[in-house]
Amino acid sequence: GVGAGVASGGVGRALLLALWAAAFGLVLAKMLAVAVGSLMRRKRTRGETVLALFGAVLGLSGVLMGQLMPLVERYGGYFLGARWTPPGAYAYGLAYGLRSEGGGAYISALATLAAYTLAFAYVTYRVARRTALGVEGGGGGKAKRTTRSPEGPREAGRAEGRYAGWQLPFVSAQFSALFEKELRYAMRNAQLRVIALMAVALTVVIRMAPGRSARVGWTQLTPYAEGAGTVTAMLYVFMLVSPLSTNLFGFDGAGMRALVLAPLDRRRLLVAKNAAVTAVTTALVAASVAAGGVVFRDLSGQTLLFVALSFIIFAALFPLGGNWLSTSFPKRVEFGKRMNRSGLAGFLLIPFFLLLLVPPALSVLAAHFARSLTVKYVILAAFAALSVGLYLALIAPQGRALERRELEILEAVTGRGGEENSQIMG
Repeated sequence: GVGAGVASGGVGRALLLALWAAAFGLVLAKMLAVAVGSLMRRKRTRGETVLALFGAVLGLSGVLMGQLMPLVERYGGYFLGARWTPPGAYAYGLAYGLRSEGGGAYISALATLAAYTLAFAYVTYRVARRTALGVEGGGGGKAKRTTRSPEGPREAGRAEGRYAGWQLPFVSAQFSALFEKELRYAMRNAQLRVIALMAVALTVVIRMAPGRSARVGWTQLTPYAEGAGTVTAMLYVFMLVSPLSTNLFGFDGAGMRALVLAPLDRRRLLVAKNAAVTAVTTALVAASVAAGGVVFRDLSGQTLLFVALSFIIFAALFPLGGNWLSTSFPKRVEFGKRMNRSGLAGFLLIPFFLLLLVPPALSVLAAHFARSLTVKYVILAAFAALSVGLYLALIAPQGRALERRELEILEAVTGRGGEENSQIMG
């Protein structure tokens, strides 16, 4: 039908649809650029989160469509409602509007694309004008800051200086304060909120690889590899959060001076930061494992035990590598780039990622040759105990290394010169 429509003069109408679709793409890209620039000037993290989530959904939709094409082909009739979206209108116009009897469909698709393009162009103009003239609409003046009255007893106590902070059981007040500070900084991180979405979606997408549709997986190679896909997805979550764990001092910024001057054991400082990042990672791992279990229905007692022991290994070894990279290659964190690290630190994560795969792989390989599940879990448990012992043994030397490198880290995360930092500390 499409070919007949094109042959009878539908080329011009198809080009007109394509021009409006291209115009919409340009307007959308310009609107995102203008909005991001406005947010950067005003430092609005909530708006940054919305835009980042919007971009993540668009990116994930393209990835998921490659995995969901068989379902789309089977249940294509249910997707006709998408014709009221810009990409859906373009596809609907090409599929139905170019037919000889499809005049109504063509006009509907063209009108939808034109309406979205003009609306987004108007929004882009309003945002750009508001940014250029200032939030108040004046001649380039800065926005006036308004103070909101504290709401609730907790905020009121904090405003009056009576907020005491968290007091976690079995740990000191210093550890609790550092742990709270790190978690609160993480919760204000717009990129981390997007990663929370991507950690769940991308791990499911990775496990939906084309090989799985052909029933080719780890369990087809050996039955003792049950849970290997979940463990690999879990390690991928650790890699997603690695910009936090490998640049621990980026969030501190000018506050790094307070840490340097504080009479605080550096080992305790590192442990508190590691604990906060591990808490965030644990939540994301739990969400991704649960989502994978719901989608694939492959969670069993053996899989959960495999995941739990592997998690202990990753949670003990990853902070050690992150501490070393954070101390050796610190990088200043800027607004809009809150989860960034040095290029060398990112490169060194590649061999570290392969190294972390060794314990699960060795346990599966040993169980395969021994024909025993007990061997698999005994080896994993031994690696878990060794990893925890290694962390306890190396965290004190890493604290002393941090104390020797504090001036250089202070210079990196604050942007100040070494002499100025020395005068401040002196």
